[in-house]
Amino acid sequence: MKVTFDENGYVNGWCMVGDNGGEEYDPPEEFDAFLDNCFCFKLVDGKLVHDQKKEEADMQEQEQADLRLLREKECFSVVNRGWIWYSTLTLAQWRELRSWYIAWLKVTETGVIPERPSWVDDIDTSRIPLTLGGLF
Repeated sequence: MKVTFDENGYVNGWCMVGDNGGEEYDPPEEFDAFLDNCFCFKLVDGKLVHDQKKEEADMQEQEQADLRLLREKECFSVVNRGWIWYSTLTLAQWRELRSWYIAWLKVTETGVIPERPSWVDDIDTSRIPLTLGGLF
């Protein structure tokens, strides 16, 4: 099997048939794990060896990236609605929204997805002022 490596010595490509420009190596003993995630294997003493710490770090990085995407979709689409929407909120709703937003900002540290306030998509539009003067 032909294998190529990144600048840190980890596998970044491989092929069993053909030529990918890599060097020839025997398949690793943990071939099923290699098939699942070859990017966590590196060359040690001429053999491809699984690096559990790298796999865990890569998994954590992917989980954080997934949480950031979810935050973008679930949270930022709400908190970036603008002053007209915010003018419909009660003080209690604003406080709950603020706590929810702060929890989302910390989601990559905590790993806990905040529960969306039940009222967020069910705002009473009759509270929207007709003029800016209605706010002051």
